[in-house]
Amino acid sequence: MNNFCFTISALCFFLLFALPLQAQPPVLALSKNVATKVIYAGTERKSYAIDLLRHVLSYDQKTDYNLAAFGKNLPTMRGFNLLGKSHGIDVTVAGATMRREQLALAIRFPIMQGLYGWRVPLVHQDNKDILRNISNLEQFKQLRALQFHTWSDSETLHLNNIKLVKGSDVEGLYLMLDSKRADYFPRSVLEVDNDLNRHQHLQIAKEQHTLIWYPKAVYFYVGKNQLALAESIRQGLELALIDGSLEKLFMRYYGETITKLKNEQRRVFKLLNPLLSPLTPLDRSELWLDLSPSSTINP
Repeated sequence: MNNFCFTISALCFFLLFALPLQAQPPVLALSKNVATKVIYAGTERKSYAIDLLRHVLSYDQKTDYNLAAFGKNLPTMRGFNLLGKSHGIDVTVAGATMRREQLALAIRFPIMQGLYGWRVPLVHQDNKDILRNISNLEQFKQLRALQFHTWSDSETLHLNNIKLVKGSDVEGLYLMLDSKRADYFPRSVLEVDNDLNRHQHLQIAKEQHTLIWYPKAVYFYVGKNQLALAESIRQGLELALIDGSLEKLFMRYYGETITKLKNEQRRVFKLLNPLLSPLTPLDRSELWLDLSPSSTINP
């Protein structure tokens, strides 16, 4: 889940033009009130990404977009390779990297508000307070973090001079923490509770005092030749931001988690993410969730 491709289920979306009832050549250009079917990978009928895409496309007054499940998943890079191709994928959602932004046209609007960049440390139950008295980043960087060897987060942490203990099996990472082979395992705030539920047989616990943060963006991507579709999505996102409907939808899915973390008043260790493109809109504070209390330790 950390190699971020939107694994809220690794969703990919297909944009196909609807045909009339009688067989005729497909319509190749959007016109007013054209009905266009958007088929997305997977079997889910409802998720944040699906609901958001449906909502932002509804702002387009020229096209009537309709979403339907494609019925199977595609590997992330396979999806990127098919973007903009005939009978291929028209929209995909994935984490932001410079490589992906070279392959496709990114709508640089972080749809998750950076939520995946907020991390809660899992620790051994004997070390519940291991971070409690850490007062600066230099002390924090002396601790050993668990990471899967191919995750992009591993490179991000490495570039922040975090000491890493890597494993080649995801489930094995929890066993390594149980054996105290590392000091903590940073997990997304959206993953950590499920992690604990699945590993109740191990001596691991959620650290109670700390959050770790580095900027992570999740974008909609389209093919480089799909400028009109990209503009429809971009405009819809901006309009949903202005009228408040974007925040309402986001909080419907993630508000309980966000409220809980804010109430816990955890101290935050803020790191850098050199893997992000310089074009990432980090200067637009309204696009990013901030869980920081007053006791934030910056890089």
